[in-house]
Amino acid sequence: MAQLAAGRWLAGRSSRDGAGKDLAELIKTGFPDEIRRRRVQRQFEGIADSVAERLLTFAGHEFGGLTDGDREAALFEVVRTLDRADLSDEAFLAADADPVKLARRVRSRLPARRAEYELGEAGARLYDVVLDECCDCLARIMIHLPQFGPRASAEMLGRLSSLADQVSAVLARLPARTLDAPEGESDDDAFTRRYLASISESLDTLELFGVRFERFTRPQTTLSVAYISLNVSDESRRDHRPPKAAAVPISDWRDEAGPGAVRVEAALDKQRLTLLRGEAGSGKSTLLRWLAVTAARGSFSGPLRGWNGCVPFVIKLRSHAGGRLPRPEEFLDDVASNLAGIMPRGWAHRQLRSGRALLLVDGLDEIASTQRQAVRQWLKEIVAGFRDIRIVVTSRPAAADSGWLRAEGFATAFLEQLSPADVRTLVQHWHNAVRDCAGLPCAPERLPTYEARLLARLEAAPHLRTLASSPLLAAILCALNLDRETLPRNRMGLYGAALDMLLETRDAKRGISSTLEREQKIRILQDIACHLSTSARVELPKAMVARLTADRLASMPQVRVPPEEVLDELLQRSGVLREPVPGRIDFVHRTVQEYLAAKHAADLGDMDLLVRYAHRDTWRETVIMAAGHANEPLRRELLTGILARARKEERRARTLKLVAVACLETLPSVPDGLRAGIDQCLNDLVPPRDPASARSLATAGEPVLTRLPETLEGLSPAAAAATVQAAWLINGPDALDLLARYAADTRPRVREEIIEAWAYFDTDEFAECVLAHSPAGGEVTLFQKPRQVRALGKVPPLSELSVYLDEHADDLDACILAFPASTTSAFWSAAYRSFAKSGCPHVTRSPITHPLHGGPGFRSCGYTAVPS
Repeated sequence: MAQLAAGRWLAGRSSRDGAGKDLAELIKTGFPDEIRRRRVQRQFEGIADSVAERLLTFAGHEFGGLTDGDREAALFEVVRTLDRADLSDEAFLAADADPVKLARRVRSRLPARRAEYELGEAGARLYDVVLDECCDCLARIMIHLPQFGPRASAEMLGRLSSLADQVSAVLARLPARTLDAPEGESDDDAFTRRYLASISESLDTLELFGVRFERFTRPQTTLSVAYISLNVSDESRRDHRPPKAAAVPISDWRDEAGPGAVRVEAALDKQRLTLLRGEAGSGKSTLLRWLAVTAARGSFSGPLRGWNGCVPFVIKLRSHAGGRLPRPEEFLDDVASNLAGIMPRGWAHRQLRSGRALLLVDGLDEIASTQRQAVRQWLKEIVAGFRDIRIVVTSRPAAADSGWLRAEGFATAFLEQLSPADVRTLVQHWHNAVRDCAGLPCAPERLPTYEARLLARLEAAPHLRTLASSPLLAAILCALNLDRETLPRNRMGLYGAALDMLLETRDAKRGISSTLEREQKIRILQDIACHLSTSARVELPKAMVARLTADRLASMPQVRVPPEEVLDELLQRSGVLREPVPGRIDFVHRTVQEYLAAKHAADLGDMDLLVRYAHRDTWRETVIMAAGHANEPLRRELLTGILARARKEERRARTLKLVAVACLETLPSVPDGLRAGIDQCLNDLVPPRDPASARSLATAGEPVLTRLPETLEGLSPAAAAATVQAAWLINGPDALDLLARYAADTRPRVREEIIEAWAYFDTDEFAECVLAHSPAGGEVTLFQKPRQVRALGKVPPLSELSVYLDEHADDLDACILAFPASTTSAFWSAAYRSFAKSGCPHVTRSPITHPLHGGPGFRSCGYTAVPS
């Protein structure tokens, strides 16, 4: 030990300079002066004596059973081990000057179990103990040597320098952190791609009454082959009058909102924040799904091409009914909950702040009225916190009027009824879609025959054209057309026939047996629908639905089927119930729930419940359909109760009267003694004062037409326009006659409503029966209506005509040449030649003086050509 200590003191930083030299030789080499050599030698011999005394005393006490030869052998092996060990400064400092680490390092260089093999178990134990003691003594001696401090400092500095380099390398690899990106943004692109792929996959389905269209990805389709674009009217700009045609750039023109209905894509493109209202089955939820899928795929075209690159977030308010509304980091929960766990921290906030976020909020009407104020505040905070976000909110009209979100900066649009052209398109798309479905009731090659038959029926039967007013009802007609020879005449019959088809007819035609009869299935579904409606919920836990099923089966002694088996059959085969997420059950469409809840109330005779809730928008459709389900005494009780409330409750009187009048749609006949009360309600509500009142009145059907005024004289412009709207919404031959009398009105708002009505009738028939009665010298503006342009020859002479067409040049040529010969005059030819020659970067406007198809001459004429 003394020799090692001297060697480390005198041998410098070299690792092996002192190896093999005894203590005297080391001292002689380091100290040429004899006196100093002797003094140093005595000091190291003292160290040697102290170490030897400690070790020998320890060995004698602890290992007294060993012979002197065994002890000598063990100690000799320790000396040999230390002599061969690397005890340089580098090795000592690498062991952090720790005797335990130093001993471990020395042993690591020895063959495994060598000491035990050569010395025996007791000798090997003595060897280990003495080696540990020697390393401990050596470490204590070496740290007190004069050279240790500087050498340790140099080692520390070297280590710190290396550590600094390592830390710098680690920091360079760490992502940059900000308040919005506490863990950086390095994973954002990868997660965004996975999220968009998930949205594109999971939402690319369209479920409709047991007909499931899934993942149609042909080039000409997006969400599905069955999706069609819808018309909307801009409720935010009802009083807007478009400027007269002038020589302005096309880019400026495109920013102007035209009168009447426009395609929903064009309406959404003009506004960053939109409240989209529509009646039941008008396609609100399907539209939001299409927007989400198309945004995820980046496949928008036309007006919404600027939305490519948006990241969609779909919020289903029904999933948050009665609970807390989601925070941004919870926006994935409704449609991509499987990815929420791997979402980078702060990712949702970064997307919302980027200006690329598209927030789609579905079903304001599907939560309780008490929670809607919280939704308004929630939307207000989102708009304030994320200035560039795009938001689309959907609702039924009864749950939110046109100004409900006006203070928050939202524009409002209303999903209109399907026009005849839209119905034809939907029928064609629907039959193309089901061509790829398994289990069709006919061979796929026969679908064109069924499609042609339905189109012919719609053309020949006005009541069917009126019935196919929404995508939901039109699609049900398509499905029923495959199963039945005759089609229902009203909405109640349509829903009933659809349930018959789904619950009984379809399986019967396939030879599939069912565990329950149709009526038994209806009873179970009614119980579930009633529980949902009375509890103001939109979905139920599966365990609760199973309990409701078991309770109903307990009242059917002839049925001996486990409730779980019945529920599984309803979920898997009926197409009426569904399980959107594991453990939660709802109806495939809310209208089905309302129809069944109404039947349940009618079967129980629970009219008090319906009367009590008649003023609530969430119960409106249920009350109306219950009037159709109920028998004569119950109908009288229901209507009497509603009319009595209308007389007593002044604040809710108009709402209750509208509900009573709307019941005329489903009533087979008005109960005796109530005709006067219903007529008085009609008189109080006619003429309608705004578009919302017009739509509510229109649901009552043709009886309203007899109450509408013969002329519009004496009505304000708003009331006159609403009266025209109510007439064309009711539709049919009688409505056409009434509109013909209204056509003479010259007020701009009335003229706009008349032109808007044109799209919901046969183009030529409307021109001949209605527009032919318009006064000469009027103004007409047409947007995207080539067929109407071709029918303008039947219209009296105009003072101004503005035609906006986003068509190919051949279509424009066909529209112009469709006019009578006198119309395709020098002006039209010159205007079109100018467009064709120059590409028409500006609107063309020119005066003419010659007569138009025999009438008086134009004061001016505007022709607007927009090249695609």
